[in-house]
Amino acid sequence: MRLHHCIAAFLALATATTATAQEIIEERLVDLGPMAEDYAPIALDSGIVFCSVRETAATVSFKDDETGKPLSDLFWAPFNQEKVGQVTLFSANLTTPVNEGPAAFTDGFTTICYTRNLVLPKKLSNLRGAKAQLGLFFSHLVAGAWSAPTPFEHNSEKHSIMHPAFSPDGRTLLFAGNLEGGSGGMDLFICHRTAGGWSLPENLGPTINGPGNDVYPALGPDGSLYFASDRSGGPGKLDLYQAIPSGSGWVDPSVLPEPFNSTGNDISIAFDRSGRNGFFSSDRSGIDRIHAFKRTVPKFRDCTPQQPHNYCYAFRAKPHAATKDLPLDHYWDLGDGTRVKGLRAEHCYQQPGTYQVRSILVDRKTGTTFHTLKSHEFEVRDIQQAWINAPDTVRTGRALGLDARLTDLPGFAAAEYHWDLGDGSVMTGDRVQHTFRTAGTYTVRLDVLSAPGGDGAITNHCNTRPVVVIDRFKEHEDLTVVAYQDAVGITHSFEFQELPFDQLGMSADENGDVAFAVELFASKERMSLDDPKFTRIKKFYRVVERFDPERGVYTYSVGETKNMEELYEVYKKVKELQFIDAEVHTLQIEKLMDLSALDLGAVQDLNRTKLRTNAIHFAYKSAELGDGSGQVLQQMIDLMRQHPELQLVIEAHTDDVGSRAYNMDLSQQRAQSVTSYLLANGVSNDRLIPVGHGKNQPIASNRTEEGRSRNRRVEFRVTVKDEQQAFQKTR
Repeated sequence: MRLHHCIAAFLALATATTATAQEIIEERLVDLGPMAEDYAPIALDSGIVFCSVRETAATVSFKDDETGKPLSDLFWAPFNQEKVGQVTLFSANLTTPVNEGPAAFTDGFTTICYTRNLVLPKKLSNLRGAKAQLGLFFSHLVAGAWSAPTPFEHNSEKHSIMHPAFSPDGRTLLFAGNLEGGSGGMDLFICHRTAGGWSLPENLGPTINGPGNDVYPALGPDGSLYFASDRSGGPGKLDLYQAIPSGSGWVDPSVLPEPFNSTGNDISIAFDRSGRNGFFSSDRSGIDRIHAFKRTVPKFRDCTPQQPHNYCYAFRAKPHAATKDLPLDHYWDLGDGTRVKGLRAEHCYQQPGTYQVRSILVDRKTGTTFHTLKSHEFEVRDIQQAWINAPDTVRTGRALGLDARLTDLPGFAAAEYHWDLGDGSVMTGDRVQHTFRTAGTYTVRLDVLSAPGGDGAITNHCNTRPVVVIDRFKEHEDLTVVAYQDAVGITHSFEFQELPFDQLGMSADENGDVAFAVELFASKERMSLDDPKFTRIKKFYRVVERFDPERGVYTYSVGETKNMEELYEVYKKVKELQFIDAEVHTLQIEKLMDLSALDLGAVQDLNRTKLRTNAIHFAYKSAELGDGSGQVLQQMIDLMRQHPELQLVIEAHTDDVGSRAYNMDLSQQRAQSVTSYLLANGVSNDRLIPVGHGKNQPIASNRTEEGRSRNRRVEFRVTVKDEQQAFQKTR
């Protein structure tokens, strides 16, 4: 493969946008097999159609009297990611004893126009004079087969017409011909499709056509006209030219740079669907061959040494007052089955992942968790870089596998992987194998390229890493590199990465104005407080049901207090009663806020607040909303519209008139009625959680009518939806 810097004149080859970095054109020969002359390629979605002079069993055995070679036919070859499949005859229906091709396609590749001799003689020697003229023929793909060809209406035995090219919409046909009134030998002409057929050919004029031969026209993706010409000014015989579009025509033909032109004959450029890549043909090697080209960027630029992934961290916590007076020890639960005693833990994870890291107090007597001080999802991830996955050492003569599939570049869509093995070998692909022949230390480079962006720019990420090659005939063990020196001589090795208190969410354990309770268990499904599971515990403590909107579970707890010593006694009793998973939890203190202050509160002030109201009325023994409820409900609707990040737990309460089951059911229906009202007024369902507590959570005595009236209430518990942020590494 040869690399050539792309000069400004060729920037229009792919798009009209301006690239943000200097680009190059990579060119290489397409291997279509030996003993053939191949030219005039056309790029289709899955391969190329091209002209070829080659011996095949499928072609008619006419040969040129002067060269002794077969005449040209149209062939097809699959072409995918620079790999060429088996070459086959394009269509037996279109193959004749005379020349076929070059060709062009339109109508979604269902119509072909191709060059062919006008006369089909019984003997090749009869192809002389008027009978040797060339013309264009059309065929259509019908039911998977090409129809019998029909001649172009402007074919004539007085002249030759050849080398067709269509505009993208198929309404314009360009071709080369030696019609009367031309500028030189072969000129370029244009026809337009009309309701009655094709318009009369028009010469493109002296701006495009020179005094010699102008042939092989093609239209580029930006509308530029490309063609081959033997006019003076080019480096070879026939050279490729580009004329930029102007109005309804083209102006200023200019010769293309290397690698498109050479000292030989360079003809017939064709682009693929992307407009950035394509093919052309040349006899620069002494025989007509097809070359592929690709617009890209220089490889292996801005390469940096690959950084080893470090999954080792140091965690720190501050002392908790409870450990002074109670048999409690601080542990780190690191989320992968590892527990470390103490305020500091140093730990190396085995692999990337998300781990639930907890700072906990553990009961020294039972070894069970007493209280989780903090809990966070901790993300251990690889360094975002192109990644060379390979052994550190290999022996000479043995295949070394190199893998780029662990490359971690979020937001970067890798399209190409290029390898420089450090010994002069280069390869492509996300997985390659290579054998080193000589011992030494080689710097392997991996360059990962993106597909062109919307502006046509290609970005890259390039990493390097050393590979030690050991002489296979010397007796010593393969070594593993655990530390290495970078390009400036700095030695790198693994270290524990310190995580600061604020990053871990750790703060002083003074706890402030908070309360605690022993949570017996939590459940997605709601349980009745009359469940037999609570029979024994209710002899000692009152069981309180709560809904935790952050976890989305119902919790059942006992022993609410601010005193840790008192709480520890409750904890011990709960464990005795076989609540194995019981643990001390912090109760979020919810601030009571008056509805009149809603409009004044910032969204941060609303988090973990409780709005209590007796102004939502229901019909007697019913969940039907009563008169006078609209004002409060409208306030809540306005609040939810103003702050879309808010979530409501709607809790309905009753007095103690009636059974526990009756009041639980009634309160749940009332909470649902409020929810339905908000839903009907545009509040989304995922922001509302209805919970009825019946008579279980009174705020006043039920012995008086005034107290019972206060207990019949609706409370709105407000939280701000906020996804917990994963930890980020510090380096």
